[in-house]
Amino acid sequence: MEITKFDRQTLNLLQKAFEIVLEQNKIPFKKIGIAEEAEQLVFLYEGKAEEVHVFKWKKASSIGVSIGVLAQSVLTPIIPHLRLLS
Repeated sequence: MEITKFDRQTLNLLQKAFEIVLEQNKIPFKKIGIAEEAEQLVFLYEGKAEEVHVFKWKKASSIGVSIGVLAQSVLTPIIPHLRLLS
């Protein structure tokens, strides 16, 4: 499914895709979330330290991209950092 707009359903599906990518990469988490903030999307990650870490990217770059590909492309560069936080 390609992203055409950002509504609650799309954000929920995106969060599920992020959960799957994290599980595939054996990155534990207490909570994660995806939120919209003006012209950006925000990935919120809470690891073992019970501290929330925020990662942002441009919303416009996500239009026309499939949910799974977007989750993979956002998380892949930060997986080493998430490992340190988990």
